[in-house]
Amino acid sequence: METEPSTGESRLQEGNTTYQFEPDTPLSETVIAALASESGMDVLEIADEFGPLYDAVDPTALDSLFQSTERTKRSVGSVTFEYAAYRVTVDQTGQVLLEDQE
Repeated sequence: METEPSTGESRLQEGNTTYQFEPDTPLSETVIAALASESGMDVLEIADEFGPLYDAVDPTALDSLFQSTERTKRSVGSVTFEYAAYRVTVDQTGQVLLEDQE
């Protein structure tokens, strides 16, 4: 699991932070890595601090929603949910938008 954005980039947009990760990284891991990067925590500390991701969204469903296969391309769209005091939006490109809810 990555602990930083793989591109090494993040963008601030009016109090929100967007992280871009490799498209072949499972989105559930992308979300945890983005939260770890944003909070300065290790990826293993995220669940201890905020509870498991599956309390907010089914990680397997999230991963499979935008997963490409030999027969199908990635689905188009985005998913938004609340986790760890953030409104988290992920899309098929591997982009994670964190909006602070506090």
